[in-house]
Amino acid sequence: MKIDKNSHVPFYRQVEEVLEEKIISKQWDVGYQLPTEQELADLFDVSTITVKRAIIELVNKGYLYRQRGKGTFVAGGQNEQDIGTMFSLITDNEEHPHELISFSIEDSNKEIAEKLKLEAKAKIYKIKRLKINKDIPEALEYTYLPYKLCPGLTPEDIENELIYNVLLKKYHIALDKAKLFVRPYIVTGKKAERMQVEPGAPVFKWERFTYSKQGEIVEYSQFYDRQELTYYTEIKF
Repeated sequence: MKIDKNSHVPFYRQVEEVLEEKIISKQWDVGYQLPTEQELADLFDVSTITVKRAIIELVNKGYLYRQRGKGTFVAGGQNEQDIGTMFSLITDNEEHPHELISFSIEDSNKEIAEKLKLEAKAKIYKIKRLKINKDIPEALEYTYLPYKLCPGLTPEDIENELIYNVLLKKYHIALDKAKLFVRPYIVTGKKAERMQVEPGAPVFKWERFTYSKQGEIVEYSQFYDRQELTYYTEIKF
């Protein structure tokens, strides 16, 4: 693997193009583990900083994904997902793999009380989970539910299940709409560890407010989502 050091094209971009071609041409199949950054740097005769930047570009494009402590792997190209289906209110009979990290009943702090339009220190459920896709953590979820709307909720209720399905099926809450906000976020510490990404990796941070037909906020969630998907929506005329 060589680059042209006399070219005006930046070194990292040349490395990126070589690696991308190996993925597109199927020389490196989906799931293939790349050589280490140091090994690639030696092969290209460039610095590890140059290799790291090339890899980050390919991660952002959706061609690669990184697992903390394991390495960098081929994701197989840009994976597209409709935002509407990702956060759909529609139920189905499929399992939704999640790993439960914690489940507790607490007094809401000021921020969460304001988000849910509750009185100060109102009781809430605080649920922390990992959304799993093909044995890989796809998103870290923090969900907050008003206790008064779903008394008796248990960890078993949400095992591999969407929160929406539980609200509809067990508590018969008529859901109306969800409002979503998204922004870039740099993940560090425990969040990075649980998502199996490098500290400092860019992710999407979503905030979701779910409303009942009566206009109540019945759920507030924060999602930290790995940047391995390209999200889209369609607008019809």
